[in-house]
Amino acid sequence: MILFAVNALCHAAWSPLFFRMRRPDWALVEVVFLWASLVALVVGLWPISTFAALLILPYLAWVSVAAFLNRAIVRLNGPFAGF
Repeated sequence: MILFAVNALCHAAWSPLFFRMRRPDWALVEVVFLWASLVALVVGLWPISTFAALLILPYLAWVSVAAFLNRAIVRLNGPFAGF
């Protein structure tokens, strides 16, 4: 349950950072934690339910794509205030 809660917190934090606060630089830092929480979720679920762990992999792939796009936005549009 802790892994799911950490993942939910990380998932909920990215969109407000990127869209509402317009800080893709902060969102880029946060997406690292989101990605790590997904890897931890896959590792933690694997011994319990391999099927459940495999169902997380498309989400992990999407977060990887989003992180790549987030990085490109930061690289092309920076520097951002205070960073």
